Amino acid sequence: MTLPVNRGQSNNGFSNIESVLVADCGSNITRVALVEVVDQAYRFVARGEAPSTLEAPFGDVTIGVINAIGAIEASTGRRLLLGGKLIVPQQEDGSGVDAFVASSSAAEPLRVVAAGLVGGLSAASAARASHATYTDVLDTMSLDDYGDAQEGEPLAGGVQYDPEDPEAEFSPFAGRKDRPEIFPPDPNAPIPSRKEKNKNGPRLFSDNPRRFWKERQVAKLRRLAPNVIVMSGGSDGAPVDSLLRLVDVILEANRQESVLALATGENRRPTTFIFAGNRGAQDKIVEKVGGQIEVFMVDNIRPTAEVENLLPLQRQLSALYQERLLPGLPGYRRLNELSTVPVNTTCNSVGLITQFLARDVTANRVLTVDLGGANSALFYASATDYASMVRGGFGLSFGLSNVLAETNPEDIRRWLPFEASEDELIHYALNKTLRPHILPATERELFIEGAFAREALRHLMEELKRESTTGYDYNRLIGAGGPLVNAPLWQAALLLLDGLQPPGAADTGLVEMDLDSTMLMAAAGTLAALNPNAAAYLFRYDCLHRYGPVVVVHGDGQLGSLAATVTMRRSDGRVREAQVTYGSIALLPLRSDEKASLEINLGSAFRIGNSERGAVVSTTPGREIVGGALGLIIDARGRPIKFASDPKARMEQVAGWYNVYRNALQQAEEEGSNDFATTSGPSQPQQPAAALVPNGSSSSSNEPVEAEQKPARRGLSLGRKK
Repeated sequence: MTLPVNRGQSNNGFSNIESVLVADCGSNITRVALVEVVDQAYRFVARGEAPSTLEAPFGDVTIGVINAIGAIEASTGRRLLLGGKLIVPQQEDGSGVDAFVASSSAAEPLRVVAAGLVGGLSAASAARASHATYTDVLDTMSLDDYGDAQEGEPLAGGVQYDPEDPEAEFSPFAGRKDRPEIFPPDPNAPIPSRKEKNKNGPRLFSDNPRRFWKERQVAKLRRLAPNVIVMSGGSDGAPVDSLLRLVDVILEANRQESVLALATGENRRPTTFIFAGNRGAQDKIVEKVGGQIEVFMVDNIRPTAEVENLLPLQRQLSALYQERLLPGLPGYRRLNELSTVPVNTTCNSVGLITQFLARDVTANRVLTVDLGGANSALFYASATDYASMVRGGFGLSFGLSNVLAETNPEDIRRWLPFEASEDELIHYALNKTLRPHILPATERELFIEGAFAREALRHLMEELKRESTTGYDYNRLIGAGGPLVNAPLWQAALLLLDGLQPPGAADTGLVEMDLDSTMLMAAAGTLAALNPNAAAYLFRYDCLHRYGPVVVVHGDGQLGSLAATVTMRRSDGRVREAQVTYGSIALLPLRSDEKASLEINLGSAFRIGNSERGAVVSTTPGREIVGGALGLIIDARGRPIKFASDPKARMEQVAGWYNVYRNALQQAEEEGSNDFATTSGPSQPQQPAAALVPNGSSSSSNEPVEAEQKPARRGLSLGRKK
């Protein structure tokens, strides 16, 4: 199977390319990988890293690229540069490369305002669709939104703003006969007369001066200064007058900004407007705009109240980012001239590889985490579905102040095994924002950064879940990004388990966990535009480092009560048993080149996957689990994770989670075993855990099968009730 190509180039046009440099320009670090044909297959040869050079005094992203290429030269002894310029194509003496491709996540995020008829419906849909690329959704605007108040004027909220009153001077419904039915009337309520309404004087205001609803919305748009305004609303065929009122606000805000720019001599780009609402309103909107602003029309993201179609809007926003924001990257022109194909965004590259893995391995349902310094993203893919949640300016260095703004210090503190004041957390976040290149220098700082990372992932996962009414049932979890790769092995794995709290696949209770330890996922996705087969080889054989399978035990009870008794029988006959209590996490050593069968006796209040509570679950004979760098992980902390209520007990609980791997290593050392030793290099993606049969039942499933047609499916047999 080959990767789906996301550009128009044909693979045949680059069939003679045998070596290529792939660059990923991040906010903090620029990485360049050398990929070359080795034994008739494209393989990863070397990687160079250098600090990114976006900011003063350099102001040119290609300087960091050249420095990273220089690091490859130093490690391989191969000449790639001549006079500071890349040697292309590869020469007979082996110097140079045949091609260069690049991606970047370092450009400023797209500033978006999402508009719609109703804040909690159409405007919220527009906001969700805006997270397909590096965007910063500033706010929403809707007919039931109060807008910006003047200085000294009471803010919206409580009894000061009553959108049900169509006579209020600021209401968008004032004077309208076709008031939209977004506030269903109460048929039993008496209708007061105008005299009764006003007999006690104005209901909503003091004597402060006030503006109309439109003026408030205009003030809000001018304050936010978005790059793009996305509007949705109205089912196809519905009335369009309400949408035109919102367009009036956008045009007036643009007019006022244009007049200001003319008076000050400022060079200003007109607002870009994307309409993704009622198809019947498109012609009227184009006529009303009359060329004052740039308009893009896409399919309605809510054609009916029950259906959401976000993909067309997401594609348009991704295209705008690549056309408008990416070229603003310092040194972009030179970078684009170096590249054999147009520069891609890192999120597009990682999303493409996530989709490839979901299709390449049968029954894979993949969730990829890309945790960066300025941006963070989640990508979900199955054979038929794809969803993403990309947050620009939401990361662990440049974007840490935004993470701080959206989290509660108490939520951050709960992940720490020590006391930390709110001031300490705020100071750490602000210092990291000012000095983004500095890595955690002490174990305390590493724990604090990890706590911020957990809350960032939790927020991303909550936002991603809002895009689906049924949730995301994934059986493979992949971590990517510098904060994960640079963290100690167990801390990175625990960060993923804590922040995302994977429920385990519904059919197996398992989730396979991997790390992009070579940081090649983005490189593989970028390479796909040049040669899809090369990207596939690179990803399959040189990318993922296998952490191992995770068994997730669900249930509730007293912390410390027995949740499961796990018996693991290896293929060499050795047996290990562990009693896992509720609120704890356990490791059973199992190397990545070993297999084992499992039998799990669950406590009466606990289950795995879709099993009954208190059942006995086991692997299907002949379809054992495969280990990893961390062996087998049993997570019995509940979903959501249950913390001890007492602060001291909670810190001891968290410290226990951190020490699980250390204790397992110590035990292995005392026993003189090398059970946690890993095979060298990244491992090829394995088949996911899947088909299950009840314990004790006969099955013909041990017959050989073809992996691409009917894969050997490892999983737990959700069997008999005790």
